Amino acid sequence: MARLIVLSGLPGSGKSTLAKGLSDLSGAILLRVDVFEQDLRNVNSSDFDVGAQGYQIGYEHARRHLLEGKDVIADAVNAVEPAREGWRAIAQETGTRVIEIEIVCTNEDEAAMRLRTRETGIDGLLPISLQERRERIWEPNPQISGTVDTAGRPIADCVDDLFHLVK
Repeated sequence: MARLIVLSGLPGSGKSTLAKGLSDLSGAILLRVDVFEQDLRNVNSSDFDVGAQGYQIGYEHARRHLLEGKDVIADAVNAVEPAREGWRAIAQETGTRVIEIEIVCTNEDEAAMRLRTRETGIDGLLPISLQERRERIWEPNPQISGTVDTAGRPIADCVDDLFHLVK
């Protein structure tokens, strides 16, 4: 049975790095909502309000891959319950097991350094400041299957922890 692995976390937590590592390790399809959102901005304008459109594109891609029997990793902030409910609805619709993992970086200085120095690999994506990270709305997720704290830890160890959480 295919799995939908939903990685949630604030910018600078390390979720995209771990999502890529998990995808490489497991062969799962990686869907990065930042890519879909930036594609919309690149086509429209840099200040285009993407709203939930990037998530909607992600849900559609996830549906297609899950129906083909492929594992999917959804990499998105998923800060609010409606975003998470969208992934859950896709899992239910496709008869897929959903695994929700929260990626955190409990060291704010480390998260700030990541935000300043990260290379997103997404053409046109503007950097996020520590202040913007702090101001993000974050609703606790009562349905998480686990948490990976990336603060002060090697990427390989974090990917290994994530791999074991999604088995």
